[in-house]
Amino acid sequence: MLGGCLKRWRLVLTATFLAISPGIVLAEEGGLGVPEHTSGAVSIPLENLGSLAPSDGLRVFVGPASACCEGRSPVTGRYRVAGDLAYFAPAFPFIEGQVYSALIMGTTIKEFVVGLDSLPEQPEVVAIYPSGPVIPENTLRFYIEFARPMQPHRAEEFIALQRADGTEDRAAFMSFKQELWNRDRTRLTLLMDPGRIKRGVATNLELGPALESGQSYALVVGDGWPGANGATLDKGFRAAFVVGDPLRTRPDPERWVASAPRLRTLDPLDIRFDRPFDHVQLRHAIVVQDTRGRPIGGSVSVLQNGSVWRFVPDDVWIDPEILVAVDATLEDVAGNNFREVLDHAVGTPAREVDEVTFKVTLTSP
Repeated sequence: MLGGCLKRWRLVLTATFLAISPGIVLAEEGGLGVPEHTSGAVSIPLENLGSLAPSDGLRVFVGPASACCEGRSPVTGRYRVAGDLAYFAPAFPFIEGQVYSALIMGTTIKEFVVGLDSLPEQPEVVAIYPSGPVIPENTLRFYIEFARPMQPHRAEEFIALQRADGTEDRAAFMSFKQELWNRDRTRLTLLMDPGRIKRGVATNLELGPALESGQSYALVVGDGWPGANGATLDKGFRAAFVVGDPLRTRPDPERWVASAPRLRTLDPLDIRFDRPFDHVQLRHAIVVQDTRGRPIGGSVSVLQNGSVWRFVPDDVWIDPEILVAVDATLEDVAGNNFREVLDHAVGTPAREVDEVTFKVTLTSP
């Protein structure tokens, strides 16, 4: 019976009615229309908006009705009117399986789910980065990757940085009104409070560094976190690590080691760095080119905790030399890039560089 209720693009899961001003006629249960595709739009009869403009009478929020809508920012997008209907299309496509709430006239909340075909699949934590057994004391970011889209605005409830004795540091991460998710909400970015990283600033002096060299910690994701489809995380995740010395220098390409692929093969190009780099940035900050500057197509892998970058070409290598171009804004796990270090003295000038390039000579097959 439940499966029949969860067919694709089914409209309303629940409807919560709040205080209603006299004289307002609310929409019928079927008055709100949802799209047949993730790139579609939500619609509602104009008569159900009274005298309000569509942008005032209909607002869409991410998450269930229980989390809507005070203190939340609505989904950004555009409105249009066609015939007797008002339409709202988000700036980015809806996410399949995500729960949304439509606030109508500021008084009625209706939930809808985009693209739910079957019973919910259980969400799970796939990985946490940096993933090494030892990370720098001034690590700037953690990434938590999930197998399914997750409900936002719940991170503070389920994520904790634990010391070896089990105590939790609740001031380690920055708190944002909008959590730092990727578009489909399968990857959450946790940004360490820079005040706990930079030396000599008030927060660091008052609370000390969030991570201390030589100490053991764990980043813990608790069970019970609901996914976008309503299913909950039934198994928590714990990433344990030891803290090493801080990184407070610019990356040094002179210390990088690049493998030499063989001509007319699909050998991978491996670059071993002088330090671990940001796991997510590595996937788009390095480009392999031929000697005329044209990009070479291929797939990228990040290995050994962000210390090795691997590129496998789509076609066999045909040029005896290739160029590797690295965006100068690529950061190591401590936020240092080729222009400047994160923890620098006030007034220290940044290097004027946009790109770091070097050649790799291929070998005979």
